[in-house]
Amino acid sequence: MKRLLTPLLWLLLPLGALGHVGSPNVFFTGQAGPHTIRVVIRPPAVLPGVAQVDVRVATDGVTNVTLQAALWEAGLDAAPAPVEASAVAGETNFFSGALWLSRAGSFSVHVNVAGGGGSGTAIVPLNSSATKRPAMPPLVGVLLVALGVALSLGVVWLAGVAARESVLEPGTFTGPHERHRARAVAMGAALLLGAALFAGKTRWQRMDREFRNNSLSQPQPVAATVRSNGTLRLLQITPSAADAPGGPAWDTLATDHGKLMHLFLLREPDFDAFAHLHPVRRDARTFENVLPPLPGGRYQLYGEVTYENGLNRTLVATVSLPGSAASAVPQLMGRSNLLNEAFCASAYVPATNSAMPVALDADDSWHVGAASATLVARLMGGYTMQFLTAGEMVENREAALRFVLLAPDGQPAALQPYMGMFGHAVVRRTDGAVFTHLHPVGTISMAAQELFARQARGEAGTATNGLAPVTTPTNVVHDVSFPYAFPRSGDYRLWAQVRAQGRVLTGVFDVRVIPAR
Repeated sequence: MKRLLTPLLWLLLPLGALGHVGSPNVFFTGQAGPHTIRVVIRPPAVLPGVAQVDVRVATDGVTNVTLQAALWEAGLDAAPAPVEASAVAGETNFFSGALWLSRAGSFSVHVNVAGGGGSGTAIVPLNSSATKRPAMPPLVGVLLVALGVALSLGVVWLAGVAARESVLEPGTFTGPHERHRARAVAMGAALLLGAALFAGKTRWQRMDREFRNNSLSQPQPVAATVRSNGTLRLLQITPSAADAPGGPAWDTLATDHGKLMHLFLLREPDFDAFAHLHPVRRDARTFENVLPPLPGGRYQLYGEVTYENGLNRTLVATVSLPGSAASAVPQLMGRSNLLNEAFCASAYVPATNSAMPVALDADDSWHVGAASATLVARLMGGYTMQFLTAGEMVENREAALRFVLLAPDGQPAALQPYMGMFGHAVVRRTDGAVFTHLHPVGTISMAAQELFARQARGEAGTATNGLAPVTTPTNVVHDVSFPYAFPRSGDYRLWAQVRAQGRVLTGVFDVRVIPAR
């Protein structure tokens, strides 16, 4: 009976989308006017549901924090009224509130902070989708089964009684004929009721399969193949063969950090080779990238794209790469190093379809080597990277993953922006259940944030570079921090990427996350 009843809720859940694997919470660090804030949004696992929003403000004198969620299709004018976040007892400048999300889709959460220094609003993109099947409490299931059995027996009994006595004349008594007819009608009613229940069960099971296949938040499988074009090895990405010809296409993408797609390759089983690439779009269903000189083997592929309605998706595949010589790859010349990393320089990347790639993207980078057994990773050129986050890592406990780069002389090295930010990081659980691409501003898509900001201002068009507003700091930046909370306990590997002296350096660390007590 539980299987028959709970799917009623699933009719309310349209197709969802996601940006990361196994890490649904949203983290954002930025400005709301004069106020520096850190926002954590914990979306509901089942829709309709309530999203928990925590706001920590770095400035004093805050008098009011309000929250408002606007669906992309509806806009801010049609959004529900803002709700006030309450101050958390025992905390300073920490506010918490709840937002009701009735359906899946692309939302903008407007966080307004008011205080003595003024007021301002930050827009935090949120992709809302179901991450698990609705569950019914066991006690409720037992009660409904008991009521269903009683109702079914009552229907059969009433059918028999009606067949036995409804045709009798007043004052007459039932005989063998009426009793036989009553038993036959009751048996027929039981068969009809059983057939109806079986048909309902079959229908709900079909809906359950459709829900699990189409509405549960999950990565989008794609096909990844390697082909040769002269001396070049090209990685080609297309929708999987299981997708219908009219399925999701890539002709309505927005650039995030100046790129239409961010692609990550991780070599199995030791994950000792890592690449952060940026393919070019050939057409609405094809991306291609020149492969860097990665060692041969089987690789896990993760891709990230953002659509023009603010939705972002994670693409997944596996691909086998043959070995390659560095001399066969263009753009590894001059000041570029020929070891583990790529020379990085800002470059214009077209947001439209492009011809076949003939060289690596200027921001492509990769690293070959095992993870550091300590909190210090040795990098190319004598650099080292230190993982500064102290203490135990606990599941679902917010922590800032902080890294500092040291020059060969042991002094802190100056960081340069890398695709508009001072760092990028990738987090992966060893079993692949969690994969997340982090930025210093959090887990949000900068493209989605800019699209929502344009919509709120009433600006036409959707063109965007998706670049973070990096300002020139008064002091040289030596370290970078990523807001995050590990969603599950277990063993994780972290890849932290920074840029110094025009080169992208990648530190690799293993961490263990303990269960929450």
